[in-house]
Amino acid sequence: MNEEYDEYVKNYFINSPISEFEKYLNFDEKKKETAKKLSSILKENIENVLKDFYEFNLNNEKTKKFFHGSAEVERLMKTNRNYIPYLFSGPFDLEYYSEKIKIGYLHFKKGIPNDAYLASIGTLNSAINKIWKTKFTDIIELFEAQSITTDLLFIEVYFTINTYYSFLEKKLVTEETKVKEILNNIKDAYFIIDKNLLISDVVSRSCHFIFEADIAGKDFPQIFTDSRVKRGDILVLSIKQYFENLFNLDSIFNMFPSTIEFYNKTLKLSYTPILNINKKPEKMVICATDISEHIKNQQVIEDNNAKNVSLIKIIKQKSDFENMLKIIATKNITLLDCDDIATGKTILHEYKNLFATFGLLNISSLISNLELELLAKEHLEKFNVKEFLSLSCCMISDLLKKYLEENYDILGIAS
Repeated sequence: MNEEYDEYVKNYFINSPISEFEKYLNFDEKKKETAKKLSSILKENIENVLKDFYEFNLNNEKTKKFFHGSAEVERLMKTNRNYIPYLFSGPFDLEYYSEKIKIGYLHFKKGIPNDAYLASIGTLNSAINKIWKTKFTDIIELFEAQSITTDLLFIEVYFTINTYYSFLEKKLVTEETKVKEILNNIKDAYFIIDKNLLISDVVSRSCHFIFEADIAGKDFPQIFTDSRVKRGDILVLSIKQYFENLFNLDSIFNMFPSTIEFYNKTLKLSYTPILNINKKPEKMVICATDISEHIKNQQVIEDNNAKNVSLIKIIKQKSDFENMLKIIATKNITLLDCDDIATGKTILHEYKNLFATFGLLNISSLISNLELELLAKEHLEKFNVKEFLSLSCCMISDLLKKYLEENYDILGIAS
């Protein structure tokens, strides 16, 4: 395809042997033989699968915008008429797995997001399982067919998304390097604070870029205790204690914030003390660096990785996830009307662990905060335990409902 892609594929299989992956997935020769038999059934019924698959893709808001004209749809249908049975027939060699890496790379180049791809895969899974339900009356055979389908589509998703994010991360690192080069060519904002807490006239010109104002000669506390400056109050308090010289320098410097939010920017701060002949604080030099873009890029990578790891895990363990939802629905009846602190604590703790198991960290984090609040309030005389637990149940349920609604196209689980 190109040197970048070829190098990636070459290194991928050196660092991650297929045999190890298949061993981890328990995708043995017996399963491969069963998959090949299923492939012949798919070939005979491929038009039904394609009908359901493209009916969804051409009408869903997330996916339809990536299909450009009837000619492309016909081309893709022709490709998938062979590719979908190939998922089951193999041969399960390097070429088979490389094909999935190729799909991930093409998605990256075309800008096809993973939420659209996962929604499409979820529909394919449903379309194939619909065929199995018409072909297998024996429950064991049906379960085996569904299980192998899940394994094969998981393999598809695993390699495709890993490839997509590998190239995306590489792109972001390149962009981050460019941002750093730009920042390196713009001097950091150096300014000096005097004992009277005024910002000295000796200010680097770059302060105009970072603070978007002339701060020379201005009152330091007034600028940095503005309501739009987060952690600015800690910075001002630390500077005051530095000049009061009540503590040794090491103790004071441990108090200084390493970053603050200044209006809409994240600033990294470093400090250099200027002492007089008696080693008493005379001035303070502060260096401010705008790291907003770096923080933003890192957050994008972390958020996307966390979201997709969670979705992949739920797809892989969908039956376990649905069982968890049933457990929660049952226990919610108790929690909504619970006036016993011990019972409430037990249910909240169990919920937290269940959500954490599937990587739903925002919900488990909410529950952690509720547990801490309950711990702080449980001994208060007028504390209404029943009301607190009922509200907690509603908050958790609302957050879970929102997650299921946002990912319905992918998971196919109603809220």
